[in-house]
Amino acid sequence: MNTKSAFAVAAAFGSLACFAMLDDAAASKAARETLAKMTLEEKVLLTGGSGTMTLSAIPRVGITKEWTMSDNSSTVRPQMKRWDWGYTEPRSENTKLPSLSALASTWDPEMARLHGEVLGAEMRDRGVDELLGPGVNIARTPLNGRNWEYLGEDPCLAAKMCVPMIKGVQSFDVAATVKHFCLNDQEWNRNNVDTHCDLRTLHEIYLPAFRAAVQEAGVLCVMTSYNKIDGLWASENKYLQTGVLRDQWGFKGLLETDWGGQHSNEFSANNGGGIEMDRGDEIKHHFNPKKETLPLVDAVKAGKVSEATVDEMALHVLYVMAKTGFLTGAPRKAGERNTKKHQQIARLIGEESVVLAKNDKGVLPLDAKSVRKILVVGKNAAEKQCHKGCSGEGNVPYEVTFIDGLKARLGDGVEIVLMPIPKGAVKASDDSQLAVDLSGVERAGGHLDKEAKKAKSSEPSLDEIKAVALASDATIVFTGTELGYDGNMESEGRDRSNMLADPGEDESIAAILSWNAKNTVVISRAGTPVGYTWVDAAPTMLMSSYLGMEEGSALARVVFGDVNPSGKLCHTWPKRYEDTGVAQLGTYNEKEVVYNERFYVGYRWFDRKNIEPMFPFGHGLSYTKFDVSLVGVEAEKDGGWTVSAKVTNTGKVAGREVVQMYVAYPDAKVERCVKDLRGFAKTKLLAPGESETVSIPLSARDLAYFDELDHRFVTEAGRYEILVGTSSRVIRGRATVEVGAESRF
Repeated sequence: MNTKSAFAVAAAFGSLACFAMLDDAAASKAARETLAKMTLEEKVLLTGGSGTMTLSAIPRVGITKEWTMSDNSSTVRPQMKRWDWGYTEPRSENTKLPSLSALASTWDPEMARLHGEVLGAEMRDRGVDELLGPGVNIARTPLNGRNWEYLGEDPCLAAKMCVPMIKGVQSFDVAATVKHFCLNDQEWNRNNVDTHCDLRTLHEIYLPAFRAAVQEAGVLCVMTSYNKIDGLWASENKYLQTGVLRDQWGFKGLLETDWGGQHSNEFSANNGGGIEMDRGDEIKHHFNPKKETLPLVDAVKAGKVSEATVDEMALHVLYVMAKTGFLTGAPRKAGERNTKKHQQIARLIGEESVVLAKNDKGVLPLDAKSVRKILVVGKNAAEKQCHKGCSGEGNVPYEVTFIDGLKARLGDGVEIVLMPIPKGAVKASDDSQLAVDLSGVERAGGHLDKEAKKAKSSEPSLDEIKAVALASDATIVFTGTELGYDGNMESEGRDRSNMLADPGEDESIAAILSWNAKNTVVISRAGTPVGYTWVDAAPTMLMSSYLGMEEGSALARVVFGDVNPSGKLCHTWPKRYEDTGVAQLGTYNEKEVVYNERFYVGYRWFDRKNIEPMFPFGHGLSYTKFDVSLVGVEAEKDGGWTVSAKVTNTGKVAGREVVQMYVAYPDAKVERCVKDLRGFAKTKLLAPGESETVSIPLSARDLAYFDELDHRFVTEAGRYEILVGTSSRVIRGRATVEVGAESRF
């Protein structure tokens, strides 16, 4: 299980990254000097897009070319046409990395940094100035069509993974954009739904990753969401845009709407709004680039918006342009694209994200030398995904499916048989059928499949599959979801209609598992939890999200033991949709969504209700065994602590383990969760018998709750319990710290 060569590539690549951006003082000075030269009309040009993915060039003041953007958090998407969602031809090719839910499943900030650096380098090579990512919305419901594009259900995990990714992107003198600000935690009617969330829940669950992006990563751009928040469009919400983002967090950068998320002219400007972006043909409120009209100029002349407000809006844009060297002409770091190095990093991140959910009989890893015939059941093992998912779409020079990965790993001497999972006429019960609206998909940048439906191919019978399985050395069932707009797929612009697998699949998989065929393995590839009914009967199970262009290579290397899996789940996997908070409380709909489960999201809900999940948050096994013990908790001079845990590889092969630190509140005077994740650390690759002591920092602020009356975080005096474990349900050590006096932040 040698991953050292891949880590060497990663280390070598990482050494190329450094910060070459202008410092804040120099960028602010350059921005103000440019602003002083501009007419009102020129300032307004910077408050709206000049096309679908561009901001205006203003050569007279030194902005000699258009500022360009690219959508995605895992690739640099092909350039779009100026006036619509179409791509310019020929389409540019870029490396496609694993999805953000896969990145979160690595539980490794180093992987996040590499992920960002690849994107930054490829942006520079393409001449792209701003990446519209990462997305950090929280997985409130497993039905959200974009869970695969986000960093899981926990704000601590999302925050600690988005910061190094953003730094990696911006180390190449380009801008990252954290999105969607905020409470865009479903796609169902996202353009109109009104969300209602109490302030404590907002600040404890849904804002921490955004705050970390601004205050720790120095993210240069923020994108608002489509939805309303307490009756106000997110792009017009002064409390969030000015009160929280600018005043509390000190954000100096560029604020922009999601495409089509602007609904007014002067109201938006007067309430902290930023750049209006849309499909180029539809930009109209501040500046209409096609008609060359400037409605915001008219609003200033009519006294409805002050010129000082426009100055501030333009200054934020100029600041970002200056920080990256775009405005000043400062040397910007050179990039590279579609290199072998980038492709190896894509595979490495994928490998590090794969979760070994079950290995009861020690079937995995398979022995490649003893395999001569493999049956793979599931058409998605050969279906390419990189070009799907709306905002997740990419254009790659190649894509390795799982079947491709098996063939490359095993060579010509092994027979690989692919058969679809029979669905027959079996109909599964629908536990949450939604009237899913796809009308906004084209508007949101999606490309609906318009080719005629192919005639349905005949399915093999279970008896036919059984005959092949019993004659094979291994049977691999490849199940889960896929990206797209049909059926129950995952994509931007829509939610899944239910948490189930495709009708009939569960019954067929249960039958396959009952045969006890030699070396039967299930691989679940899904970006969000799926309500499988056969899990108890599956002794061996690997899980992954979408792994990009090297998906098949990564999965094959894990299956055959070239890589020891070390991923951990970034979502709680419920047994049934009815077990989730949004289902039990009825708070998921397309009109008025009240977050009345409050801060009990994901594992917090399952802990509170004492519900057993299919797999808990943070779960993930290994081909080896680890002993994890709490070494101690040391108080630091700054009032915080360092929590240390010793990890020893007690098995027979090299591997990595993730130590997770949770906090409980035995002396709390206010309502608290059973426990909250507050930090984690992933070991190096430990040889058999080798140990490592990892240290996890814990601050007084990490113990705080949000006081809605004082509008500040408060850490109460009293005892706090430190829980160290390997998942939210497996705790290996406990300790107590004492806080002598209350503190506020």
